[in-house]
Amino acid sequence: MRNSYNISILTGILIFATFGCSIKWTEAIRGGYVVNNEIKESVDIEIHNRLIIVPVIINKKKYRFLFDTGAPFSISNKLQKENNFKIISKGNIVDSDQNRKKVNWAQVDSIRIGKVLFMDQTAFVGDFEANPLIKCLKIDGIIGSNLIRHGNWVIDQKQKTISVFRSLERKDYEKYVTIPFKTDHQYNIFVDINLGQSKVKNILVDYGSNGSIAMSNEIFAILKSKGIFKAPLLEKGIKQSGIIGNPVTVKREIIYSDSARIKDLELKNVLIKTGKTVSIGNQFLSRFKVIIDWKNKNLYFSKPEKVADRIGLAGFSLGTSYKKGVYVQSVIEESDAFKNGIRPNMKVVKIDRLDFQNGNDYCDYVRYNLRNEIFIQSIDSQEKRLDYYFKKTFLK
Repeated sequence: MRNSYNISILTGILIFATFGCSIKWTEAIRGGYVVNNEIKESVDIEIHNRLIIVPVIINKKKYRFLFDTGAPFSISNKLQKENNFKIISKGNIVDSDQNRKKVNWAQVDSIRIGKVLFMDQTAFVGDFEANPLIKCLKIDGIIGSNLIRHGNWVIDQKQKTISVFRSLERKDYEKYVTIPFKTDHQYNIFVDINLGQSKVKNILVDYGSNGSIAMSNEIFAILKSKGIFKAPLLEKGIKQSGIIGNPVTVKREIIYSDSARIKDLELKNVLIKTGKTVSIGNQFLSRFKVIIDWKNKNLYFSKPEKVADRIGLAGFSLGTSYKKGVYVQSVIEESDAFKNGIRPNMKVVKIDRLDFQNGNDYCDYVRYNLRNEIFIQSIDSQEKRLDYYFKKTFLK
């Protein structure tokens, strides 16, 4: 599992609102079915940047799909061109950065995960190269909520497997913590979480986010006024986390909390950030083996073997663009990076052993595991090179 800087990457890839113009999208995604009557299948998964990549088969060809409970089923533009699936609706999507874009909705005749065959699934056709972060994942689509609801799932990130079941037996989850969930017209999964003596309702369970827990500014302010959150750090600059890829201004607070609880599951060292979504991401979910029981609308969480450690924060995030190259997008004030001069919009030519002017590219950085001591070399408008040395920041 990669550490620290990746917590700021792809936080909340997709949260959707659409407006159909032929078949309504809310009707279209209700369709589909599973061929197998008795499902019991496990497949090996990859985990990159705290995101789950699942192998799937479409028309006898293997593809890489992101497992995402916070988004509908989706296929790439390239995959659509290869297969020419029937377009059944048109509409708009709104990504996690609140960017809006028109998309087509296609009917995928069949998609196979292991030996499990999902038929007539509705997928929006997306551009997975618009956001450089998502492009680096090299995914062909998203296993989304409207497909996931056709089965029961066991997500075991420690063993790097996902299993699909038609039915669950009590022995499968009797030692787990049972957490009821609600759902909506998009088949998203929502749970309640306690922070101190306060309950936050309807938090999206989002495997498509590699963040921890995201709170809206309003909820965070209320909890801070109650003394639950004290002395958060502030991150400022821009971010680029949604599928549409347009950069947006970011100004969010960050804090670790020991007061989180979901049902009977007490949690320590939970990273919380403010944002436009209210969600639980895979940095948090990866602590547990999780079972999604769609029939009974329950999640089952394994009890953690040990208390999770607090992870050091790099204190900055990097992005890339055609004009700027690799550059600093945001910085956490009061971090060691900020104290040593790292600022938004700085052009970065080196970070640790990566040299962006001599062989390395932005995807090398996305895959890179930063050490506790970090070196950055920037270049200013006068072509002067400046070196910065600093450490990760550990929140108390």
